[in-house]
Amino acid sequence: MKRNRYTDEFRASAVLMLQGAGYPDTVGALSRVAAQLKVPDRTLRRWWKGEHNPPPDEVVLRKKLDLVEAIDNEIAAIFDEMGKAREDADYRALGTVIGILLDKKLLLSGLPTSHGRVSGTGDGGAIVLTWADTNMNDTDTD
Repeated sequence: MKRNRYTDEFRASAVLMLQGAGYPDTVGALSRVAAQLKVPDRTLRRWWKGEHNPPPDEVVLRKKLDLVEAIDNEIAAIFDEMGKAREDADYRALGTVIGILLDKKLLLSGLPTSHGRVSGTGDGGAIVLTWADTNMNDTDTD
């Protein structure tokens, strides 16, 4: 039986797809990403955990920064469209896309997807996210 050989780029993308899907906190994220990539669940989980041939950290970091930059550019473009086409655009659809992109940016930044806030634009029009460390009376001990 021939074993598949996966490139560093592919494994890094797979790990980032898992992160973007909310793994490990989102139920079913691992199986959905594994099915989409046609990679066994166990293999993908081992890459995620850093076991058995994980992608190099520098490749994952580079790909993550590229994704975050692409998301920032897309968010800025959507904000531009919202301003230009207030009367004609489906504002709800644009708002939904913004919400999804912000959610993915938080996940790629290693932050939970609740309590995040858009604080405006930074240098060059990039969207800046801040994390509100609010006391929600959590009793979690981990």
